[in-house]
Amino acid sequence: MKKRLTNKYVLMILSGLVLVVGILGLLWATNALGWRAFRLVDVEDFIGTRLPEEAAEVQFATQNEVARIVWLRFKLPSEAALNTYMESLNLQIDLRSGYTPFPAPNPQEAAYVWWKPGEAAQYRGLYAIQDNKMVEVLTDVTDSQQPIIYVRAYSLRGK
Repeated sequence: MKKRLTNKYVLMILSGLVLVVGILGLLWATNALGWRAFRLVDVEDFIGTRLPEEAAEVQFATQNEVARIVWLRFKLPSEAALNTYMESLNLQIDLRSGYTPFPAPNPQEAAYVWWKPGEAAQYRGLYAIQDNKMVEVLTDVTDSQQPIIYVRAYSLRGK
């Protein structure tokens, strides 16, 4: 009887172990094969900085058909918050008044109803290459009390 209980416990432990290994393997596979949804933290990691805590109305999209590309849009409560965010990007280049890195939307961007950098009346922009990525930023400062930031970043390497 005692041996039967011991075998039952061993079987339960082995079954639990197989289940845990199976779940961990599935999680690894979804991550390795790109099945897991790209999250905001992944966008931040890709761009290289975290969004400010006061960022509002955050929207993002991504694709990875040829190379990783992300689109990110958010609002900040002040010009000071914008300056702090731009410093955190560490791009070694300043925003230029009246410059847009997005002269016309491409077909992918046109599908995002929240991606409207072309509607900015007053804006500053830049583009920079950093860490094998192209980073393009447009700040819509039409409402200086609440700038809207558009960021497009993409890998200069393939998948």
